[in-house]
Amino acid sequence: MTNKEMMYSSNKKNEAVKFLKNDEDFLKEKSLEEILAERSQYPVESDEWEYLNKFKSEILQKKKPSTAEKILYFKEADLDSIPWGFSKVKNLPLIDYEIEERSLLEYHPNQRHPIPYVAVRYEEEYFFILRGAGVGESRLAGRKGLLGGHVGEIDAVPGDIQSSIENGLWRELEEEAGIKAEKVKKLEMKGIIKSNDGVDSDHLGIIYEIELNSKDIQSEEEELTGIWMTKEELKQHFDALESWSKIVVSNLILSD
Repeated sequence: MTNKEMMYSSNKKNEAVKFLKNDEDFLKEKSLEEILAERSQYPVESDEWEYLNKFKSEILQKKKPSTAEKILYFKEADLDSIPWGFSKVKNLPLIDYEIEERSLLEYHPNQRHPIPYVAVRYEEEYFFILRGAGVGESRLAGRKGLLGGHVGEIDAVPGDIQSSIENGLWRELEEEAGIKAEKVKKLEMKGIIKSNDGVDSDHLGIIYEIELNSKDIQSEEEELTGIWMTKEELKQHFDALESWSKIVVSNLILSD
């Protein structure tokens, strides 16, 4: 590209962003879906796309203030070595991570957030939660799922993604169900889920199983209801499970 062409291209971008800024009051009246549709008209991570992504971020933070938290994320391009679907692995590959506000990362096609997702077992029963309408990820409301959540900036260990993930895992276990290390007989990483099915496209599932030495736990969060289910009950409730829970139940729990 010649200098003249580069200058012309830069001017076009500046004009497009200027146009969007002039329309700022109009954009503020748009819904999340309308902003995402408007954003989709521009190349991902272009100046125009990034400008509209900030509007999306503001909408999400108003709906759910917790999305202002800073979390770990991976660049999609760095995950090429991880196969699609469910893969059984004992450890994570070495992946560089970065940290950003969750509201900026949601609905971002070039980034994924690692989510430690834990099958909690006591003898022959598994602990699941029913998510209410006010849960942090509204796209999962009304579904039964396993314990887990985002890995926050507070969990990060520089240069050590496995420890960072497990720090987030322990924090989520205590916050969601009061599970501390002394209640756990065994912790083991079981696999990774990589999918583009709806909400899955934002996330990379890091699947663990823990075995408890007691059944004495319950949901600690207002929007979550804890339930224990046997394998037979999981078969009966399979259609009400989150997509990742279906994968874990099919590949790990019912496959034994």
